[in-house]
Amino acid sequence: MKPSPLAVNSLLLLVAFLWGIGFAPQRLGMETLEAMAFNAWRFGFGALTLIPVLLFCRIQFSELFNAKVILAGLVMGLVLTGGAGFQQLSLGLTKVANVAFITGFYVIFVPIIGLLLAHRYPLITWLGGVLALLGLALLSNFSGEFNWQDEGLKGDAFALMGALFWALHLLVITYYVARYNQFVLAFYQFLFCALFSAGMSLTMEAQLLPTGNMGYVWSLVNGIIVVGIAYTLQVVALKNAKPFIAAIILSLESVFGACIGYWLFSEVMGFYSLLGAGLMLLGCILSQWPEKGKPPLREFV
Repeated sequence: MKPSPLAVNSLLLLVAFLWGIGFAPQRLGMETLEAMAFNAWRFGFGALTLIPVLLFCRIQFSELFNAKVILAGLVMGLVLTGGAGFQQLSLGLTKVANVAFITGFYVIFVPIIGLLLAHRYPLITWLGGVLALLGLALLSNFSGEFNWQDEGLKGDAFALMGALFWALHLLVITYYVARYNQFVLAFYQFLFCALFSAGMSLTMEAQLLPTGNMGYVWSLVNGIIVVGIAYTLQVVALKNAKPFIAAIILSLESVFGACIGYWLFSEVMGFYSLLGAGLMLLGCILSQWPEKGKPPLREFV
């Protein structure tokens, strides 16, 4: 039986909420783990949390060990590694609120990718993109000259690169979830993301193991709440969600993330930062405004 729109949208709101509060263990985990090491542990824990789900759902052997499904999971995991990696790097350099709002910029990248695939969008979509770009400049205090020595601006840039990968991740999920079991896809994307992240950590970082036991705790908390639950629910919800509504609801992650930054890390946003955040939210909504009779995402996935 197909779930009701209310049930699907409620599920997406829960995902946005869990993503938002998930910024807390991600920031705290950076105290004892470097970025890719933290991702390796949290996505590894996330994959483990899905094993009981696969057993409970009695997934068939042929469905779990299918070359096409594994390849789909590998592609999803690779894109997820990019999004999660840049996001985690940015959390060590800039405010949680900045990372949260800039991550929401992925809904601007979706129509841009569509343009590259010969899709055309109405003027309101591009108006939304301009407003979001202006909001990003205000949020990041961008003066027109990029200084790579400015850690805050560098962190904002990493978050923006992560947003591009999140846009690709949304499109890849939308493509594969209609073809394969959503729980199997989620398991493989977490597994491959953990492996890719571990490989990058061993190559580029000082160590894969945390310098304190809290590294395990925060990666486990994030692995269960954000990876095991939220990312899996995202895959499940997108099977029945309307992309326009889904993009708007998921963008609320930025609001929840900003609240976490304020409550837990005493991050105060000034007037221009708040104005920029508001413009980004408005731009994200306008950029996904559908043309009459045309769903914006599924036309090119």
